[in-house]
Amino acid sequence: MQETILTTRRLAKTYVADGVQTHVLGSVDLELYRGDFTAIMGPLGSGKSTLLYCLSGMDAPTSGQVVFEGENIAQFNESRLSELRAQSFGFVFQAANLVSNLTLYENVAVPGYLKRGRSVGETRRVVEVWNICI
Repeated sequence: MQETILTTRRLAKTYVADGVQTHVLGSVDLELYRGDFTAIMGPLGSGKSTLLYCLSGMDAPTSGQVVFEGENIAQFNESRLSELRAQSFGFVFQAANLVSNLTLYENVAVPGYLKRGRSVGETRRVVEVWNICI
């Protein structure tokens, strides 16, 4: 039986600007399993980045919930959310959010070096696998 690592229930996100509501996510139910590879695909403006931001706690959903390893992340304070992202999530942003004086390899490696309990050698192995994919 697969272990569920992340679940969303009725996840929704609405932005309001100048009194105009834009519904970006509407009642998303999702289950992700440990060890699986999941791709989120869709056209420009379909809510892919918004979904990822809500899954990681970088943005709060308007309604619904995100449960990571059995815990509702809406209950986490900013420090705990930051630790969650550093320890459990990896992001490759579509915009140029790289540290300009680091190489691509170094930009990918930085979160690995910050992860508690991960050796330098293990981080290098992980980055080398990602480097093959890039």
